[in-house]
Amino acid sequence: MSEPRKTILLVDDDRELVAAHKLLLEQAGYKVIVAYDGQSGLESARAEKPDCVILDIIMGSPEEGFEVCRALRADPSLADARLLVLTAVGQKFQMAFEPDRLWLPADRFLEKPIDPDTLVAEVEQVLGETFT
Repeated sequence: MSEPRKTILLVDDDRELVAAHKLLLEQAGYKVIVAYDGQSGLESARAEKPDCVILDIIMGSPEEGFEVCRALRADPSLADARLLVLTAVGQKFQMAFEPDRLWLPADRFLEKPIDPDTLVAEVEQVLGETFT
């Protein structure tokens, strides 16, 4: 197998979903690391310097993902990391969210559940890569 193209960090408290997305992204050629809460996600991001972070919003608390998103964007060592928010918060609270520099400074906002091909395509797009 060739070297992974880029590194993806998955941060979500849903372990089954993380396992499924990890497998999917590894099959697409990415190195995938995982974290199951915001604090571990921040620690992993700072240690591993991923190219892309896929982040859930509602984890241990309703605001945990927002806090992690803003902390990732505030860290100069992670300035080049792309940030995809993948969450069901819109369905759960009947709210529509979009990336916003202050409130939710992500590159993309995606709703769960997401089609596997769509997830890979979104990652490819934010990283400027194409399917091989």
